[in-house]
Amino acid sequence: MSVELLVCETCRRDGDTPEAGPMAGARLVERMERALADAPDLAGLVRLRRQRCLMSCRRACSVAVRAPDRMSYVLGDFPPDDSSVETLIAYLRAYAATPDGLVPFKQWPQGVKGRFVSRMPPFADMPASETKT
Repeated sequence: MSVELLVCETCRRDGDTPEAGPMAGARLVERMERALADAPDLAGLVRLRRQRCLMSCRRACSVAVRAPDRMSYVLGDFPPDDSSVETLIAYLRAYAATPDGLVPFKQWPQGVKGRFVSRMPPFADMPASETKT
């Protein structure tokens, strides 16, 4: 089962301007691409996807972690640096190892604590009768 990491490439942090180069979110995406390329154990498990906006602008840089039949999460406040990348790689490994997306608190990397923005249940849990509009 594949895990998807969505990284908001349009996230801005203080000091980001178009003249200064790529926005913080774009820099985080680039770092994550390199890190995942250097993590052969995650090659078949994690798919990185650029996202134009996760609507968590006050918590830049933001990412989402999701997989079929698992809880999904939006996390924020990640600077586009090596520490954030290491934290996200560690969390992806822990998340991928779960059957339901519930990583026990004791297994959370220190860097994700306090960064969760939201948690969403798996879409598979929604009964068909509730999907009608």
